[in-house]
This record gives sequence, C-alpha cells and structure tokens, in this order.
Amino acid sequence: MKQKYTRKAKIQPEKPVETEQIEDLSGLPDRNLFRLVEVADYLQVSLSTIRLWKDHGYFQIEKFRGTVWITRESILKFRLKNRVQP
Repeated sequence: MKQKYTRKAKIQPEKPVETEQIEDLSGLPDRNLFRLVEVADYLQVSLSTIRLWKDHGYFQIEKFRGTVWITRESILKFRLKNRVQP
C-alpha cells in the first residue's frame, strides 16, 4: 500500500521585529553586551544551552580579549521570536 503524500505549507519569511515589542520584553539591565552566564540566568537555561544556541547562530556575538559577549538586541529578538502566544 502506497503512502499518501500531502503538500507542505510554504515557509513564510520572518516578519521584522518592531522596537516597541522588544522594549516590552525587556527585563535586562540597560547595557548593550552580556556575558553567556548572564544570558543563561536571564533566559533560565543552562550555560551549555546558551553555548549550543550561540554555535547555531541564534545570537549575535562579539569577542573582546577572549570573552564572548551577546548583544542585547539579539537576546530580545530571540525571546520575542520564541514567545508562545496563548
């Protein structure tokens, strides 16, 4: 018996994130760069999870003298993008 295949839905392009939405999610201190440990505490996940997400490109990072920093905007965009709507 053959399987019946259905057409997959088209993937919609990402909508640009509005600044007002980003500011509403903010519980972060008023800084532009955060260390991995700080991001893990903010998102309430383990440090290894943050490293994995960083390696997969979910965050914009900056390196300075061997320390990896994650930008505030990328943290808030990540949180907004992955928010569950009730």
